[in-house]
Amino acid sequence: MRKTVPTNHKPLRILIVDDNRDGADALGLLVEALGNEAHVTYGGTQALDVASAFCPDLILVDLLMPNMNGCELVTQLRQKPGFAHIRMVAVTGLKDEGHKTLALKSGFDALVVKPATLEDINSALASVVPTATPRSRSPKRSPARVSPGTERRLPMDEARRIRSERPSKSLTQAEGEAAICDGVIRFQEEYLGWRSDQVHVHLIKDFVLVRIRGALTLAERQLCNSTSSGKGRDLIKQTRKHLLELARPMLASLIHEATGAKVASMHHDISTVTGEEVVLFSLAEMPRFE
Repeated sequence: MRKTVPTNHKPLRILIVDDNRDGADALGLLVEALGNEAHVTYGGTQALDVASAFCPDLILVDLLMPNMNGCELVTQLRQKPGFAHIRMVAVTGLKDEGHKTLALKSGFDALVVKPATLEDINSALASVVPTATPRSRSPKRSPARVSPGTERRLPMDEARRIRSERPSKSLTQAEGEAAICDGVIRFQEEYLGWRSDQVHVHLIKDFVLVRIRGALTLAERQLCNSTSSGKGRDLIKQTRKHLLELARPMLASLIHEATGAKVASMHHDISTVTGEEVVLFSLAEMPRFE
């Protein structure tokens, strides 16, 4: 039975960081079922790249992770502009006082012991008070872009015509986002042989965040359910990542034409539970807009 949230609960943007993929995806589903927007990532290094673009109100972090543990991640996040006062909660199976003390000294605001109960999660959500003007989000970003649906599309031919008629030879931010959205949908059709109309594009400072909902095909969902030990899930993630790496020159060219900025790096993640695919492009310079 789907749980409902109290009427005074405001939707939050929640970043979940845990190398246990099944546990992280399950927590993400719970957070979304409670009326919030969640992004799940499976490592500290990835979370550092994603955090600034996702602009979370709350970050839930596992303590024991390879390469970068939760305490190291939170210490670095606290040093990033706009993250000094964001609520960060450790979610861990470690119950001893020593780890709790270390977590709090590292910068966590609180600690929840796994397995987290619904009461624990509701308590963590209730401790967050979203600000009217989010700390690190671009003031140009429209709240409507967060809602489900299809982004406005602007064919690149039309974008070129609009740009050619302006003295600045530049698009507006909204036009740039719409042109990238149209290009991503066309890329799906021509390169991958399928499409999702639920594509959302956000330009935030020197990042381009592309979110594709319903990205899993029926065959991929069946593969996830038919194999053991997460082999199907891992295969799908690796295949999607490899396909995007092969297509990176095409995607980088699309983004450069829409924003006037070159792509410096690309990060990819897909949830085989929610079916949402996220591609984060870091730009080598700030976009140029009308």
